[in-house]
Amino acid sequence: MVKPELLVMGGDDTGYHDFKVLGPVLRSFLEEAGFSVTLSEDLNMFLSKNLKAFAAVVFYANRTTLSKKQEQGLLRGIIGDPWGAVGRAVGFVGIHIAACAFGRSTAYHHMLGCRMLTHPPIGEQFEFKVNKPPHPIMKGLQDFSLVDELYLLEVYPPWEALLHCEFRGFQCPAAWVKPYGMGRVFYTSLGHGASQLGNTHFQRMITGAVRWVLDTVS
Repeated sequence: MVKPELLVMGGDDTGYHDFKVLGPVLRSFLEEAGFSVTLSEDLNMFLSKNLKAFAAVVFYANRTTLSKKQEQGLLRGIIGDPWGAVGRAVGFVGIHIAACAFGRSTAYHHMLGCRMLTHPPIGEQFEFKVNKPPHPIMKGLQDFSLVDELYLLEVYPPWEALLHCEFRGFQCPAAWVKPYGMGRVFYTSLGHGASQLGNTHFQRMITGAVRWVLDTVS
């Protein structure tokens, strides 16, 4: 059986999230789940000639600059124009710092569904509630507690919220899904560091999200 090829794109221009440490954590549990994983920090992998080799992008990066050609390659790949350079749709799974990346790319943030505004100091344990237990990504996943960096987001719906956290009397969305052209997009604000990426609830959600953006679950 051919394993789906995943491009796990990382790097953090601010230095807060060390991909040399965190990339191997992502690779480990994704390979264990049955995927073939390529780790990269080269944004030219988003060009159509390179992106077409992959079934989905797992994006754990806070990169400052995205060229027009890189932006076009990524977004057209997710849209999945069957007459385009990639053809089929490429799935997209954004994690945590994905909401901080490419500050000047409005199109990227509208594809993702949000932009990070700020966060309270890390160290507090939060309760995360499952919004949609029947959704394929969330099946079997119960409400859980996690010490994480809680992103407070400027959001760009429509999307379908799968997970949320109560913060100062408000429901803060923590994971969602949405269509983008012919493609599927998932984003979660969770996943600050190695302990969060190593959490079994987090890993179960991410592997489910990858299968969902690949349209291999229903």
